[in-house]
Amino acid sequence: MNNHLSFEEGWKVLEQGIVKCSKILECTSTRPTVNEYMNYYDCAYRMAVQKQHYCPEMYNGFKMMLAECVRTMVLPHLMHKQNDSFFRELVKMWSNYCIMIRCVIGFFSYLDRCYVKQYKLPSLSNTAATSFFDPVFSYFNDEARTALLTMIQQERDGIRMDSSLRDVMHGICCSEAKSIMQNAFLDEIYGYYSVEESMEMETKRLAYYLEISSGDSYPLCLQAVNAPLMETYVSYVTEKQIGGQLMLETYKIVEEELLGRCSSLTLG
Repeated sequence: MNNHLSFEEGWKVLEQGIVKCSKILECTSTRPTVNEYMNYYDCAYRMAVQKQHYCPEMYNGFKMMLAECVRTMVLPHLMHKQNDSFFRELVKMWSNYCIMIRCVIGFFSYLDRCYVKQYKLPSLSNTAATSFFDPVFSYFNDEARTALLTMIQQERDGIRMDSSLRDVMHGICCSEAKSIMQNAFLDEIYGYYSVEESMEMETKRLAYYLEISSGDSYPLCLQAVNAPLMETYVSYVTEKQIGGQLMLETYKIVEEELLGRCSSLTLG
């Protein structure tokens, strides 16, 4: 243990450990044995505490290895999937990835406790989350956002969700991809509540002040807001570069949502 361990020699051992754990992603491997685990831990510890340490190199190597695992072993499983099938596959891969990460981070626990905290770097668990969700949103941005927002909408409509949605969203919030999902969520919230609440208030106001019956107030309000609402929608899809069939589908959804909410309004 007194001899200097080069980065190349030490990283070769740690790389073997990460590759072994990565097989968990496809359920083709078990966790390392106790002896293997201690060997990986001792190697990482030695590389971190020796006079010429390799903490930055291990930290960067950790990120690069995980990113490569996700690219080669996670992304292919998400291809050609949408909505519910995309969500179910994402949940499965994220769950397997979390098991893998618990093993791998154990090798580098000294690095996480000392080097990462000393230099105020993202923790290894947050770094691992970023290594997973950044590629997911880079390659499947539309599919991921649509699938997750659909699940959230179902919960809003009263369909009980299991913990898988929360688990995935928690992982996103621990990663640098949080801002992507946050913006998508806020846009969806604005669209959902601004139409419903504004229409309800204006319908009541129209019926009250102009003494119009509830049956007549709905179409009048709908006529009043339809044009500016669609103008806002056109500006939105232009800004987001939504086009073609997706734009037509989105327009249909907006129109159906508006009509559905107007017809369900009641004048209290």
